[in-house]
Amino acid sequence: MDRGTVLFHRDFQFKDGEYGNKLIIILNDVDADKPYLCCKTTSKPKYGIEKEGCHSDKNIFVLKNNSFHQKTYVQFHELYELNSKTFLKGHFEGKVEIICKLPVNMINAIVNCIKKSEDISPYHLMLLK
Repeated sequence: MDRGTVLFHRDFQFKDGEYGNKLIIILNDVDADKPYLCCKTTSKPKYGIEKEGCHSDKNIFVLKNNSFHQKTYVQFHELYELNSKTFLKGHFEGKVEIICKLPVNMINAIVNCIKKSEDISPYHLMLLK
């Protein structure tokens, strides 16, 4: 799995401790000592945003006519660090499934938008390089 991979996670743990189904996107290229940096997606409109593209002030990137087959809101107000052991375990337990890989220009646009956000930590910015 690498940058731009979209996963369906059947047992994703949210920041509030709840578990559920979620489509997530891997945002970075990973080596042995760094975690995967991921963000969530939703098809539910956020903040009344309809226009496609970067809305870094709201921590949202809107995709239309994309790999998800519907308008999708990439959310980066919360980023998630996951290690390869977690993904492998989830895959073998049937909880994590690779859905697709985003085109390079699409994942680049999402990552560039995230880098513009004032809410992203220096550590997460370093992982995105």
